[in-house]
Amino acid sequence: MRFCSILPDSSPSFSDVLSSRKNLTTFKNTLQSDYPDLLSRLNAQTSSSPITILAPSDNAFAKTTYYPVLGPAFNNHDLVAIQNILNYHILNGSHTSKDLITQFQFFPTWLNNATFSNVTHGQRVGGVMQGSTDMIWTSGESARSTVSEADIPFAGGVIHVIETMVTPPTSFPATAEIFSTASEPFEITSFLGATYFSKNNTIPALAAFLNETSDLTIFAPNNAALESVASALESLSDDPTAFTKLLDYHIVVGQGGPIYSTNLTNGTTLRTLAGETLSISIVANSRFVNSARILTPDLLISNGVVHVLDNVLSPDDTAAVPQPTRATQVPVLSTNTQFAISEAPFTTFMPWAVVTNAPPTMGSARTGTVTATATGAVATSTTKGGAGRAAGCADAVEAGYRRSRGLFDAASSHGWL
Repeated sequence: MRFCSILPDSSPSFSDVLSSRKNLTTFKNTLQSDYPDLLSRLNAQTSSSPITILAPSDNAFAKTTYYPVLGPAFNNHDLVAIQNILNYHILNGSHTSKDLITQFQFFPTWLNNATFSNVTHGQRVGGVMQGSTDMIWTSGESARSTVSEADIPFAGGVIHVIETMVTPPTSFPATAEIFSTASEPFEITSFLGATYFSKNNTIPALAAFLNETSDLTIFAPNNAALESVASALESLSDDPTAFTKLLDYHIVVGQGGPIYSTNLTNGTTLRTLAGETLSISIVANSRFVNSARILTPDLLISNGVVHVLDNVLSPDDTAAVPQPTRATQVPVLSTNTQFAISEAPFTTFMPWAVVTNAPPTMGSARTGTVTATATGAVATSTTKGGAGRAAGCADAVEAGYRRSRGLFDAASSHGWL
C-alpha cells in the first residue's frame, strides 16, 4: 500500500484529485455523468467538517458484476441503488492510517437509505490497520476491501483508494444465508430458522421485529451449537413462551446503537430483549458472552450487527463463565448423545423472503397481508384465517412485541424502550 503525505494547507479539490489519478477514471466519470449533485457536495466539503472517501479504483468498478448487491445495481444501471452504494463509500470524519488501530473500528457513513441502513447516524463500515502497511475496510456480506493508496489529501478531508467496493449490508436473513456458504463452523442458518419457527405455520412476531427494529445486536449461535443441544431445544419449542425467551436472550436492542466488537470490553453487561443480562469477558485474546466464545464478530446487517457464537445462551444460566482452554465451550443446555452438524435444527423454517410485517397479536384468528422483501426483489404473500384483524404494520409488530416482552414504556417517545 502506498501512502501520501497529508498537507492540509495546499490540498487540492476532490475533482482535482480524481483528474490527477488515472486509476480513478471510472469513479470520476460516474460522478460527473450520473451524480453531479453528489460531486458538487464532495467538492464543497471543507477541512472544518472533514470526510473520508473510500474511492473505488477502476479495477474495483470492473469487479462489481461478481458481487451481491453491487452486481445487480451496476448491471441494471440502477441509479438509485448505485447512489446508495456510493454514499456508503463516504465516511463522516477524517480517518487516516495514523488514526486506525490494529482492531476494527466502525464509522458512520453517508448511507441513510432505509433499505440498507436502519442504524442511527448512518450505516457503519469497519476499518483496521493490519501491521503498519495494510489498511482494510470491512462491510456487508463480510466483504473486505484492501487499500492500494492511502492518505490522499483533498480540501474536504482524506481519500483512500480501494481495490474492491464496500458492500452495503443486507437484512439478517440475507446475510445469514450468504455467510453460511462459508465453512461449517460459522453457519448460522439454524438460528435464523429458529426465529421463524412456528408450530402452527404462522409468522412469528420476532421475525418481523428482527428485520424492522433499528440498532440491533444479535449474538447468533452457529449451527453446530444448536445441533449439540437439539433435544433440549425441541423440548423448549413445545412451550412458545420459554422458546421465545431463549431466542430473546440472544438479542440486544439499542443501548447507544449496534454494539460492535470494539464496544465489547471486559466487564461489559448488556440487557437483552428477554430482560436478563449478558456478561462480556476477554480471556486469552478471545471475547466471551457469558460462557460462549465469539467465533466471528461484526457481521454487519442493515439494522445492526451479528456476532457468531460457539454456544447457545440460556436466560436460566446467566452466571455461566468461560473455560478458555477449551476449543469449544461446554453447552449450558442438555446435550445430545449423538451429533451431526448436517442435521442442524430449524433450517427447514428458513424464510424464502424477509418478513417485514406480521400480526401484532399472535392469536389463531388472523387475516391480512405479510409484506416480504427478498434479495433484489419485493414479494407479497397473504395469510388468511378466521374472522378478523386488520392488516398489521411494522410499528404495530414492534410495539406489540415489546409489550409482550415487558419492554413497553409509556414515557418514551414511541412508547418503546
